[in-house]
Amino acid sequence: MKPESSDMEKFERIVFKKKNPLGLLLSFSLKLMQASQAGLLFGTNKTYSKFLPPDQWDRGVMHKFDGKGFKGVVLKYFGTWIVKYKGLSPVRLYKETQFGETKETDGIISFVLRKHQDFYEKGIKILIIDTSPEALRFEVLNDAKENFSKVSILSYDGDVFKSLSDLKMNTAIVNQFKSQNFICAYIPDYGAIVFNMIDENLLQKNKDGFINKLQLKKRLNMLISAIEMASIAYIGLARGRQAAHIIWRKEKTLRKTALRLKNKEIELNEQKNYLKAVGAVNENQLNMEAVSITDGVYAFIDMIGSATLRKKIINPLDYFFILNLCHQIAADNANRYSCRVDNFIGDSVFLQNASPFDDEKAGFPMGTHERIMLIIFAITSIFNEIHLLKTGRHDMDKSGRVKKILDEAQTNISFRAGMEMGTALIGPLGSQKRRIVTAIGKAVNTASRLESTGVQDGIHISENVMNLLKDAHITRDTKIVWQTVFIGNDLKKSETLNDLDFFNCYKTTFGIKGNVIKEQKNISYKEFSKNISYVIKCIPDSDNF
Repeated sequence: MKPESSDMEKFERIVFKKKNPLGLLLSFSLKLMQASQAGLLFGTNKTYSKFLPPDQWDRGVMHKFDGKGFKGVVLKYFGTWIVKYKGLSPVRLYKETQFGETKETDGIISFVLRKHQDFYEKGIKILIIDTSPEALRFEVLNDAKENFSKVSILSYDGDVFKSLSDLKMNTAIVNQFKSQNFICAYIPDYGAIVFNMIDENLLQKNKDGFINKLQLKKRLNMLISAIEMASIAYIGLARGRQAAHIIWRKEKTLRKTALRLKNKEIELNEQKNYLKAVGAVNENQLNMEAVSITDGVYAFIDMIGSATLRKKIINPLDYFFILNLCHQIAADNANRYSCRVDNFIGDSVFLQNASPFDDEKAGFPMGTHERIMLIIFAITSIFNEIHLLKTGRHDMDKSGRVKKILDEAQTNISFRAGMEMGTALIGPLGSQKRRIVTAIGKAVNTASRLESTGVQDGIHISENVMNLLKDAHITRDTKIVWQTVFIGNDLKKSETLNDLDFFNCYKTTFGIKGNVIKEQKNISYKEFSKNISYVIKCIPDSDNF
């Protein structure tokens, strides 16, 4: 028989109508795998009751047999009696040592029944065992009079074949059924299904693996589907308290799985956002065509007097310790305020907020006003956290190592920033082996020059940015600012407040009193000059305002 998709479709149509779905599974699987014999074991304990929770199983009992030809008929009607008489059923999952301790019993079937939980976590696994004489390594256990053999086992999970650690198998079973190969799989909430002597052509190997790998995988995938359907249909036979217990058991499992997946999703999203914030890009962005962006916002943060600082802090480890903490603070706040670290350049940080890096799932466009507000909040948060760091009050440095280093060197650290909005080119840049996605253009150059002519603990901005900020408000339309700044602070106490002037919100958020803007006139640096520019105050007790 060559299994076709129609066989699976037929099985699916009738399995939930059958009064004996496991019998159907047995006959269907026997033909599917072209096996000589197939059998079913149900998991239970000393009560021999069915539908017990798998964690209460301590044995597997042969329940049904089927097979080809005259031997198959004998097995079908007398198989359970034969294996019981031969001492092959029930299969014990555990045994007690001479010291009264419980120990796992050797054997493939006992191993499969003990691993029931793997189905819920990883999906049904099928174990494939070569039981040909040349593949077996016999040994006699000291604590039993049974012959066992160590065998190398392959597992299949619906996708790939993997090698498992050697397991011991009772060779009495192999001899009883004269098998050259053996397959076993767990049936959820029931027990296991086993096959002896499946089609040898399916398991033929060369140095690269199975010769008929595609055909083998196709049949094993059909077997997995049949097992999943038959196990659900089998549960339909349960009644009363048994049914209620099974449903509740599955409900608890589903709840745990759902919670675990939800937490994993949150964790992955946080990781994704953080990686984006520190400059990580996906494959599409790394291979994107360069584009011209007219409404991006760019900022540079730079350490003031870094050369002098390096001379005073003699130990390079101490200098890099401080600088890396400052960069970490920059990365964390870029993530918090939906900005991105374009690059770390020595003791300088290049920040940006531009449309190629917007969250595609947000479902709404971000305006220039919001981009500017987000970068300002990010930079000010960075400066305030660095202020905590150098005064020994930051959680990243609970031992106060940074303050001790600065005190011993009789020096200090401070930063300034420059920011501009406008046109820039964004695209992948670098060599074939190392590329980044970065921004180049007039707005980027201006932001750099504004930083160079800025003041300590301040954000130096152009007149264009200042004009936009005068009309900037935090509303429900500026959704990201609203979520990260407005709702996250005490400003939420006024439930009716739906609109807030940017500068009022900014001063309240960072505890800045008095004038928050300082006008600069006739600044120049190299080829750059501005008649009028402005500096935004970032630290409440700064002496520069």
